[in-house]
Amino acid sequence: MQDLTPLEIQKQTFSKKFKGYEPAEVHGYLNLVAEEIERLVKDVDRLSRENGMLREEMEEHSQRERILKDTLLSAQKVSEEVKANARKEGELIVKDAELLSERLVSQAMARVADLERAIQDLKMERRQARNKLTATLDTIQQLLMLDAEQEANELPITSMYRKSE
Repeated sequence: MQDLTPLEIQKQTFSKKFKGYEPAEVHGYLNLVAEEIERLVKDVDRLSRENGMLREEMEEHSQRERILKDTLLSAQKVSEEVKANARKEGELIVKDAELLSERLVSQAMARVADLERAIQDLKMERRQARNKLTATLDTIQQLLMLDAEQEANELPITSMYRKSE
C-alpha cells in the first residue's frame, strides 16, 4: 500500500450502486480522515525535524562528552607526568645535595688533616727552636762562665801590673 496523502483521500471517488453508502456521509468521513492524516503527517514531519535536531544535539553533546573525557584523561596524564617529573627532580636535587655534602665533608676532612699536619709541623719547629734556644743559652752560659773564669784568672795578673807601675 502506498502512502496516502490527505488530498488523495479527499479526491477519492467510489462507484455508485444501488443500496450503497450515503455519498455525503462517505465524503464527510473521508474529509475527517484526510484532515486527521494531514494532522498526523504534519506531526510526523514536525517530530522528524525535532528528532533530527535532538539527534544533532545529542551528537554534539556526545562529541563534547568525548572531548571532555579526552581532556580529562589528558589532564590526568599531564598531572601524573608533572608529579613524576617533580618526584624525579626532587630525587635529583636530593642526590645532588648528598653529593655536595659528601664533597664538602671530604674537603673539610682534608682541610682538618692539613691543619693537623701543619700543627704537628709547628710543634716540631717550636721544639727545635726551643732546643736551639736552649743550646744557644747553654753555649752563652758556658761562654759567660769561661769569660768569668778568664776574668777571675786575669785579675791577679792585672793587679800585678798595677802594683808595678
